[in-house]
Amino acid sequence: MYDKIAKFYDRLGWKNYSERLWKYMLSYFKEINFNPRTHLDIACGTGILCINAMEAGIKSEGLDISIHMVRKAIENAKDKNMDINFIQEDMRSFEMNKKYDLITCTYDAINHLLTLDEWLMTFSNVKKHLNYGGIFIFDCNTLKALRERWNGFHMQKDSNGNYIIQKAIFYEDKGQASATFTVFIKEDGRLYDGFEETFTEAAFYSEDIIDALNKAGFTEVSITNMEFKMLDEPDGEYRNVYVCK
Repeated sequence: MYDKIAKFYDRLGWKNYSERLWKYMLSYFKEINFNPRTHLDIACGTGILCINAMEAGIKSEGLDISIHMVRKAIENAKDKNMDINFIQEDMRSFEMNKKYDLITCTYDAINHLLTLDEWLMTFSNVKKHLNYGGIFIFDCNTLKALRERWNGFHMQKDSNGNYIIQKAIFYEDKGQASATFTVFIKEDGRLYDGFEETFTEAAFYSEDIIDALNKAGFTEVSITNMEFKMLDEPDGEYRNVYVCK
């Protein structure tokens, strides 16, 4: 998963989400007087959130199931003259032999786990690695997002001249959507590079996610938007951010 996309991920602007979310996260931490010293990003992708955390003075580490993403994250950190520990691990079963003040899992990475049992496995593993008083923050696509945005044919051209074509289908009975992304990356002149990769995501109702978090040992769960403002009807939104203690 993400093996082909790793080379182009940042160039497509997909790193921008992590950078925006981190800014809102820092503002939220100030509001609640939370000062994490250590951070682990699971499904870290190209390492952007870890780099932002390090720039904020937080010791950060990252893991991802894709070795290609891990290699890109290491490359990005070196470009910033940062020594960040990135490793290839599965979010359901990683073992770091240490605990952290803050653990994150962003950009709907957890939606790639297709059963609620796998989400529970991940939540339990995160809880085991979280310091007392620590916070786990993750975001996810909702069923509404998969039903309306991961269904049908979409094509877009970004400001750099890259083309992204998405062909997707939502399976109502499974609460899952599969999407094939065909991407053409503009190179010098009239040349294009590109790739095609297929992903499947699953989504669940917020009450079921909260129940899984409770089973994993999280007793305080808030559901917010990207700006960390509380949501009255989270299942009616496209993306939810969970803040778990």
